[in-house]
Amino acid sequence: MSKQLRKALTDELHRRHGYKVMEAKIKPVHIANALMRSEHQCVGRMTVLEQLFVATLPKNSMDARINAVRSMLDSQRDRWGALGQSSDIKSSLLMTKVLPLIRTLLGTDGAAFGNSPEFSSFSSPTALTVTGDPSDDGAGAFVHRLWGAHDVAVRLPILDLLAELSSPDKDPAHMDDLSALLAPLVDSTKKRQPAVVTAEDLGSGYSPLEEALRSAANCLCAYERKLNPNPIASLQRVVLLAALSVFMHAATRAHERAGHPARILLLDASGDHYSAIAQASTRCVTQLINDACNYMVSVLDDLLTAQILDWPSAPLAAINSLFESVGQAPLEANNPLVRRIEEIVQDNTDLDEVRREVAEELLRQAEGTSRRGLDGYLRLLGIRSGFLYPTQKNPNKRLNPADRMLEVLVATTIDVSAQPMEYRDFLELLRQKWAIVVGGRVEDAALLAHLGATVPVRLLSENSERFLSRLESLGLARRLADSVAVVGLLEATHE
Repeated sequence: MSKQLRKALTDELHRRHGYKVMEAKIKPVHIANALMRSEHQCVGRMTVLEQLFVATLPKNSMDARINAVRSMLDSQRDRWGALGQSSDIKSSLLMTKVLPLIRTLLGTDGAAFGNSPEFSSFSSPTALTVTGDPSDDGAGAFVHRLWGAHDVAVRLPILDLLAELSSPDKDPAHMDDLSALLAPLVDSTKKRQPAVVTAEDLGSGYSPLEEALRSAANCLCAYERKLNPNPIASLQRVVLLAALSVFMHAATRAHERAGHPARILLLDASGDHYSAIAQASTRCVTQLINDACNYMVSVLDDLLTAQILDWPSAPLAAINSLFESVGQAPLEANNPLVRRIEEIVQDNTDLDEVRREVAEELLRQAEGTSRRGLDGYLRLLGIRSGFLYPTQKNPNKRLNPADRMLEVLVATTIDVSAQPMEYRDFLELLRQKWAIVVGGRVEDAALLAHLGATVPVRLLSENSERFLSRLESLGLARRLADSVAVVGLLEATHE
């Protein structure tokens, strides 16, 4: 029964947004793989890489592993030079060191596994190693469309940057070191038509949230062009922005659809899990996640309303009609959910209460004990993209960005064509663009108190100072005389 509900929810969310959010499995590398696949419209021909996978999977027999290496050498011995000349493959440097190292490099995000690369997503900066892995559940194609895809009128320059950074047609002499290492492992590429995104969200122009995310992409592209950094570092930031865009879109659509302002998020720079700052930041993130849960309840309400307009007066009939509409069997009379729905109807004379309680019960059934829903999706994506913390299974997350994600937040907030801005002006822009505060503005305490996250002004001021120090350590801020600090691209190069 939970499978029936999950399918109905998954299909509806996919219809609305263009990506699925009912499986807590997504990683930025999945989005990167799908984003490059959408942009270049290709996947790699990976016969040699498949042999490498077989050769480096410990659970395979030694004979199978040796035979895979032998087949690989037979097809391209000249590419391996002296590494391929050993008469004892089992103890060769190629078998024991080089091939396992390459596999480790490809799988740094834990998305490369098994005997075949086909359904893996690689930690790779080149589209030569793009696969057909569907684990992004449409998120990569969504971002590609958000950034303009192949519509010249709305295509953003960040897609041109992505194409340049990851092009499968690069001259090896101009490749980064990792791409040059991986290129010989791919025979060529083959065409792959991009997924068609027909989401309601992107069907008729861009919403204010989507326009804000597009503006952030323009800022990051300008930052990368100005910086001209290591191409791998640049691609990492592009991918992190893609992941952050999916996170923010999924987390805030409920508020935007209802016409409410974005939730304020407090960035925790305290370094203390038990501090008042950390607790307030956790409260902010929890409220954001709760919005996602409430949104799921409203989606279920919409689905039932589409079956029977006044469905709270006949909830079981509406539920069975919903199941049948997605090709699922109706509920049997002895199903525990039937008894639970009947209890809700008996206990409430107010149809609005029936509406709320039934939808909430259906959401619990759909998510199961593992909380496999939008809230779990957001927690996992937030952690894996370096936006939320801590990383362990503790469900209480706070906003404490990793260094690379913090750089993305700065890069998408500042104007690199202008002079570095004063710190206080940067904090105001950070609130405007990302709804993030750190405590350095006079208004921050009141904003947080309104959310029920009361923090003494003194602690907020200290948090702001620590945040500034962190920006300084990353080369993104500098303290000047007279208690003035500036934020911006302060160095000619920065990795």
